[in-house]
Amino acid sequence: MKFPSLSRIPGHKRFNFEPRYYDPIKEDIQNRTERAKAEMKYATSETYRQHIKSAYANRARREKTTNFMQLLLILILLGTFFGWIYFGNVVIYTFAIVFPIYIFLRTRKFFQ
Repeated sequence: MKFPSLSRIPGHKRFNFEPRYYDPIKEDIQNRTERAKAEMKYATSETYRQHIKSAYANRARREKTTNFMQLLLILILLGTFFGWIYFGNVVIYTFAIVFPIYIFLRTRKFFQ
């Protein structure tokens, strides 16, 4: 039952949605062909070759530093373990203070 009122209340509105046709495969093919055309245009230039050479050189340099850092980390952890065996908890406390400070400074790139 509807109560009479002085103001007019708007009625409900219907939602009208007309879907568009979307073909993800066709869009993917278009994106790939555009990317391939751009790469073919870019691949002929000398700057592309220089870019590839520098990328491989940077990768080799990064691998060397990564291997050194892994070795250094293993030695620090082994040193902490054997230090704990010989000197006790003082080494663990020292490691717990020094190592986070080192990591903080390393992420802030003070050492490089």
